[in-house]
Amino acid sequence: MTFAALLSAMFVRRGLATNNDWHRLPVPPLLRWNTVALILSSVAIDLGRRAFRAGRRPRFRLLWMTGTALGTWFLIGQSINWKFLAEHGFYLQHNPASAFFFVLTWAHAAHVIGALAALYYVACRTLFFPAIPLNRNVLEVSAIFWHFLDVMWLILMVIFEFWK
Repeated sequence: MTFAALLSAMFVRRGLATNNDWHRLPVPPLLRWNTVALILSSVAIDLGRRAFRAGRRPRFRLLWMTGTALGTWFLIGQSINWKFLAEHGFYLQHNPASAFFFVLTWAHAAHVIGALAALYYVACRTLFFPAIPLNRNVLEVSAIFWHFLDVMWLILMVIFEFWK
């Protein structure tokens, strides 16, 4: 709901940009690599989930940790992107386009932090407490939330890349 409301507000505000105050941001070079990392992370998490279902614990741990590491890379990459934009004079208050970019990517990052906490929880449970059975629902919900954030990011990327 948060993203739908913010995107709706952005579309309306963009439509009201009658005095040329909407200035497109430069796309930080790392933004595309971050997108690739997030997609690969989602693939690794899903393959790990499937390995868990099949009882292949070592493969599950490797894939889950790979997906979690790529998700962590994504978050670090986002902070590098924000720094890049700031170094080029784009801030939250610079213009409406930059304001929406920062608010949407910060909101996404906040959700990514929560999702990473769940991914790390699953990873730690299986790495450090392998004798204690992991509730499969925790794993499934963590994976679904991660995939949801991936889809949300892809929607944001399409809007940022192609909407002039």
